[in-house]
Amino acid sequence: MSSLNRSRRTLIIVLIAFLLPVIIAWVILDQHWYQAGTNKGTLMANPVALEQAEALPEGWKLAYVPPKECQQACQNALFVMNQIDVAVGKDTDRVTPIVLTAAQRDDIAQYHQQFDFQDVVSADLLAQLDELPINTLFIIDPLNNVMLYYPTHADKEAMVLEGKNVLADLRKLLKLSRIG
Repeated sequence: MSSLNRSRRTLIIVLIAFLLPVIIAWVILDQHWYQAGTNKGTLMANPVALEQAEALPEGWKLAYVPPKECQQACQNALFVMNQIDVAVGKDTDRVTPIVLTAAQRDDIAQYHQQFDFQDVVSADLLAQLDELPINTLFIIDPLNNVMLYYPTHADKEAMVLEGKNVLADLRKLLKLSRIG
C-alpha cells in the first residue's frame, strides 16, 4: 500500500507542477494584470501602406504632417524630430525626419535653418494618411508602411517626454530591423 500511496502522491505532484502555471497565467490574463506589448506609441491595427511613395526617401522615416498654421505644438514637434535625429546616434543615416505637406509652405521653410528635416510635398501621400489623427508624429518603415504614431503637445516638456517615447520605439525598431 505504501508504494501505491507514493505513486499517487507523485502523480498528484506532477499534475500540480504542470497545471499550476497554466492556472496562474489564466488568472493573470483574466484579471488584466498583464499589459501586452512594449511599444510606447499607438500601434496601428492595420498599418497604412503608402502607395506611390517615390517622393519619400529610402530607409526609416520619422514623419510629421503639420497643421495649417505652425503654432507651438508644430514647433515642438519639429524640435523633437531634430533631437531624435541626433539622439539616434550611429543609426542617424538610417532615419530621415520628414515633413509632409500638400504644397510648399513658407512657415515650415523658416524652420529649416533651425531644424534638420526634409520637406516632402505630395498631396497624394497626404490623402493616404487620412486615417491618422491630426498633428501627430509617425514612423514609416523602409517598405513605406505607417505603423506607429504619437501625439504632439503644445507644452514643450510634455513634447520632450513624448519624444523619448518615439526614440525608445525607434531604437527598438532599428535594432530588430533587417531592412533599411
